[in-house]
Amino acid sequence: MGSAKQPMNSGKPNDWLGYDIAPGELTTPLRPAMWGNGQLELMAELGRPCVHQVICFGFGADGLCYAPSPGGSKGGSVGAEEHLVPAIYDADTGKKYFLSAGVPLAEGQATVTFRPDRQTWRYTFDDIVVEVSLILPRVQPGYLFKVQIEPQVAGQSRKWIICHELRGFHGNWLQATEAEYQLAGSRAWCKSPKNGHGEAIGATADAQVVNLGLDAQLANDIMVKSLVEGAGNGQATQVYLARAFGNTPQEAKENLAKLLDSPEQLERESVDWWNQYLNEVPHLDTPDESFSKNFLWSWANFRMNRIDLPRGKVPAGLFYSNNVDLKVKPMICGGGDQGAGEAIQLLHDANPAHELLLFLLRETRKQGILSPGFWGDDELPGGKTQLLGSFSGLAYKYVLTTGDLKLLHEDIGGITFLERLEGALEAQLPYQDEETGLFWTGDDVTACYGAGGLGGGEGMNSIRGQGSEVFFCNHSSAMYGTFLVFADIEELVGNDEKSLRYRRMAEDVHKAIQTHLWNEELGFFCDLRRDGSFTDYQGISGFWTGLVANQFYRPGGAATPEQAEKLAAWCSHPDFVSDFGMVSLARSNPYYEPDSYKGFAGGFDMHWTNQVPAGLYAHGCYEEADRQMFKLFRRLGENAGLGPRYRGECYHADTGEILPWRFPNYPCILSALTSVIEGVFGLRWTKDALTVYVNSPWPWVKLSNLRIRKSLLDLELTADGTLIAIVNGTETARSDDGKFVLPWELFD
Repeated sequence: MGSAKQPMNSGKPNDWLGYDIAPGELTTPLRPAMWGNGQLELMAELGRPCVHQVICFGFGADGLCYAPSPGGSKGGSVGAEEHLVPAIYDADTGKKYFLSAGVPLAEGQATVTFRPDRQTWRYTFDDIVVEVSLILPRVQPGYLFKVQIEPQVAGQSRKWIICHELRGFHGNWLQATEAEYQLAGSRAWCKSPKNGHGEAIGATADAQVVNLGLDAQLANDIMVKSLVEGAGNGQATQVYLARAFGNTPQEAKENLAKLLDSPEQLERESVDWWNQYLNEVPHLDTPDESFSKNFLWSWANFRMNRIDLPRGKVPAGLFYSNNVDLKVKPMICGGGDQGAGEAIQLLHDANPAHELLLFLLRETRKQGILSPGFWGDDELPGGKTQLLGSFSGLAYKYVLTTGDLKLLHEDIGGITFLERLEGALEAQLPYQDEETGLFWTGDDVTACYGAGGLGGGEGMNSIRGQGSEVFFCNHSSAMYGTFLVFADIEELVGNDEKSLRYRRMAEDVHKAIQTHLWNEELGFFCDLRRDGSFTDYQGISGFWTGLVANQFYRPGGAATPEQAEKLAAWCSHPDFVSDFGMVSLARSNPYYEPDSYKGFAGGFDMHWTNQVPAGLYAHGCYEEADRQMFKLFRRLGENAGLGPRYRGECYHADTGEILPWRFPNYPCILSALTSVIEGVFGLRWTKDALTVYVNSPWPWVKLSNLRIRKSLLDLELTADGTLIAIVNGTETARSDDGKFVLPWELFD
């Protein structure tokens, strides 16, 4: 895997993050490379059924393609029918240069380069080099291909025919109607019989011929052959191709013109935008450049998946893509996937968290258990056990990071924000068992959002048992974390009596967890049957119980120091150890599945396993925390050969391969950074101050660009062990023990 040529301190992080791979290096099929602000926004606007039906860009074993066809090889071989720019012809000699499937590429003949702003395929032939760059201009209804032909021998032709196709996806016929074309500008446009939307392709050169591929009334495939004439004398020839979409064929044609009127400008704007964004987000500088790049790639991946267009009830900027097969209906989860990203993004841009928190409460029910959000325009039923604690934790962290205490008093429809949270908490109290003090789920634990009360969610029935018969350990720990954050929120607004009540309730649940859920013989937190026996399940929820509890409020859990050490030892036990982190289910469990996409069944789930390193740091298990963090970032950086551009929701336990049905990019991707920000640097949000406690695995390290209220905070640990706090470019404090207490007033 290649590395960037551009140092980060150049101010061009977009280049610095670039890397190369070759088709032969792939052990995972490179499925569609989606940029959220391009194609996914279009999908949201047009309401098309699936993202992969708009555009899928892959790089299989044989080259440029839409996506691996059914039955393709693990390395991503595809059928010849699925390429985008299949070939280039020498217009004088007729020599063909194949850029896609059908003709195998020689070793070293092709590479693909990934940067946040584009991906570029490079093909090296004996006499020419061809580069095809995919560029998705910001919030535009289509994409650009920049094609560059570089002659490698003297007297090379300067006239080329470039083939550009408008085809169906995954081996399907295009089946378009109302297909038309014009040779000028290589334009062709049509209407989809499925949705009635329009699609169009064109170029900054005229076409020699356009083939509509008509079969009766349907255009099965559309082929445009553009004639491009270069300057000659060994100079490179350059042309832009484009594909545009619209609600009608005419609108698609008009949008195509917008893309091709000034493609160079759109390209520059895309590069400039990414450089500006990446220069403004938090940076991590360490002696390990690859680790620092993976940290920054997380911010790029996170932003790629934000949809900047409204969708149904969901305002712009609150919907994130999940994977390539995601239906366009946005799913809003205020305390889960999306909240995990926003909890970190508070340190860059707090406004989306503010909008998410208010939107969810204003647009869902005003009483009872907190709603998880929406699926399209439909409110989701029930609520996961951990949802309220996570949602409240995000609110608490938002208020302290911004100083915006008004959020808690905002009207959300006749009641205040805080009153709604209090009501949701009271609605969960009936699920506390009087005898044990533990919390149980509803009867329907197999439903995704637990319509039967406090939903089990990921607590799979086949592995963990019926909710009415089993106390799931992580559900009681989630309530423990909920009471803790409520106690602190009430203290912020001066409700001392309520604060004391919730703190006592937290203590009671903690005592119940210690009494009933800690398996001393095993040295692990376990699920409890109603008859007082432990279940056979041993997995990620036990680690969460002890080490996490409430991932947004604080990374620590219900474990004592001694229990935390035992959990840390389990992380490296043969039952859980892997090259890529701690697997989510003990290998000895009969339900263990290394390729499971469920968070409790064996593989790696972004939402669950990413939190373990931060939990270990919080409990002082620094050696194991370092080990787990480096394994986590290895997984995020390697991705079974795909590199850091691609981040998945779920990974294979043994290979680190992204599981195809849970493919990039997952909206909670920033949660991995918790292991650095709240782990290595030990950031904690308290009523009076931001506290810092650095335990670094590197001899020196710097975390910068943290936006706190009206200021920017940099934290630097020097090689001599001195910790320096810099606020708005001015050194504010020094420490020899790695600790700071930074009052909030410092940032106002």
